[in-house]
Amino acid sequence: MLASLDYSPSAYPIVHITGTSGKGSTAASVAAILTAAGYRVGLRTSPYLQVATEKLQVGSLLVDGSALDRISALVTNAHNSLLTRDGSVQRLGHAEAWIVLSLVWFAERNVDAAIIEVGAGGRFDSTNIVQPTVSVITSVGVDHVATLGPTIADIAWHKAGIIKPGATVIVGDTPAEAWKVILDEAAAADVRIVRPSSMQVSPPKMLRMPGAFQQQNAAVAIATIEALGHHGFTIPKSAIETGLSEVRLPGRLERMPHLGSPIVWIDGAHNADKIAALTGEIELIAGDGPLPVVVVGMLGAKDTRSIVSKLAPISSTIIATQPSVIGRTSLSAEVLAAQVQASAFSGTVLLELDPHAALHRAESLAKAQGASVLVTGSMYLAGQVRRRWYPDAEIVLQRTPWPIIGAERPL
Repeated sequence: MLASLDYSPSAYPIVHITGTSGKGSTAASVAAILTAAGYRVGLRTSPYLQVATEKLQVGSLLVDGSALDRISALVTNAHNSLLTRDGSVQRLGHAEAWIVLSLVWFAERNVDAAIIEVGAGGRFDSTNIVQPTVSVITSVGVDHVATLGPTIADIAWHKAGIIKPGATVIVGDTPAEAWKVILDEAAAADVRIVRPSSMQVSPPKMLRMPGAFQQQNAAVAIATIEALGHHGFTIPKSAIETGLSEVRLPGRLERMPHLGSPIVWIDGAHNADKIAALTGEIELIAGDGPLPVVVVGMLGAKDTRSIVSKLAPISSTIIATQPSVIGRTSLSAEVLAAQVQASAFSGTVLLELDPHAALHRAESLAKAQGASVLVTGSMYLAGQVRRRWYPDAEIVLQRTPWPIIGAERPL
């Protein structure tokens, strides 16, 4: 398919990034640092929060809506032509079509490098057709167990599948069970592994993206940048500092534009590791006030028990809601509320099926208590709620996840 569109695997260097947690933030950080160093950089992230154009950008600008439409038509027409000529050609799925159009668009835009975030896993992910210069595994934890396997070793095997001969491999914080699997994969590919602990440059203490866990993501990003330095890229320390001080990612411990009280935080944490990292930021989220009112909703396949057990200690009230997701099953708000009530949570448990109604109710309660609001449990929920501040149409038109609306300015 790519050959029919005249795409060459050597068109530009690729950094391929996977991980249970931190892959999106790390991908955005690597792209921001390279951009600050003067390179033209393509970034492909997954999933998007609100609109499809969020998945692709060059520099600071998301793909133009008309350009995405044109490239989509180009890929669709080429695909249909292949099917007509050769009936044995397998039809592209949605994910496969996305990576094809991503690679073709980056080539069209003459990027100096592309940062490609894996959708899920790695070994059988649609993005694993690339030949990376650097392969990155940010972390290995328990998530997507229905497709990746129940154990850490199983999940690590999927992540390690992005390791390719000729690539430098960067590996972040991983448990011993995962580390052994990754080492075996690297040995089979005859590649060297670099750990962030061996870096010569440490992350700056002040990052634009809040949260102590972002220090670890920044460390992995810097290790990736150092590896690129051995492949012909020139990245001064000032570019690292500038990139990390400017990079941000929507829906990751994101404070909504302040329009009075209460303060609303949105975080797409959807597995036990991410929720644990989020709860470690309770002082930032709560500020000088009491524990926040938490709105939570998630997909049906998640480990609800672990997520609820970690949220309970940092919540004054929990409002169970239900994100609307096309093609996936959400956990019903009733079931979620029942599981919260069955846990050790001693606060009030409320039920609001509609996420916007849940947010409104949370704000009313939080304002009366002098507390903040935290919305979490799902990237899909984060995207739905975020639309209140950042409308979909404006994201597309202004080509940024943070469009300027009237006199408002993002924090």
